[in-house]
Amino acid sequence: MEASGIIFGMKDDESDLIEGIHSSGWKSVWAVTGGGMGAVHCILAHPGASRFVLDIRIPYSREALNDFLGEQPQFACSEETARKMAAKALEKGTLGVACTAVLQSKSDNKETHRAFICIQSSEKTVCERVDLNPGTRSDQDAYLSGVLLSMLSKFGCPGA
Repeated sequence: MEASGIIFGMKDDESDLIEGIHSSGWKSVWAVTGGGMGAVHCILAHPGASRFVLDIRIPYSREALNDFLGEQPQFACSEETARKMAAKALEKGTLGVACTAVLQSKSDNKETHRAFICIQSSEKTVCERVDLNPGTRSDQDAYLSGVLLSMLSKFGCPGA
């Protein structure tokens, strides 16, 4: 999936991907912080999003993330935090979708740009670390969003 497709307009195959996600039968709740906003845009911009999305939370500040989780995670961007975010999201739907990321910032602190995506149902959990190449924040988010949408499309239908 190209970065331009994620942010500025979907091609037919990307539209088919989103339609497949919408038609999956899941009722998803999302928690996204630090990155993955392009995926949120794609899911909501495609007609019929309410078939798939119940709620999307963006606990962006440390305080908001602590409030969402009900605790202070050791690291905001870690697999453990992504798992906790997905589990918390799952409490309100049939699918918990979580993404926590460190992307390029104005004050580039030399941190490794990375993300953790976790998708959880009552039957299975899939988590993936995504290492991001140096570049603009929007390019990193577009790539990360493509990975997130791809993971969602491969997650399967309920009960599968």
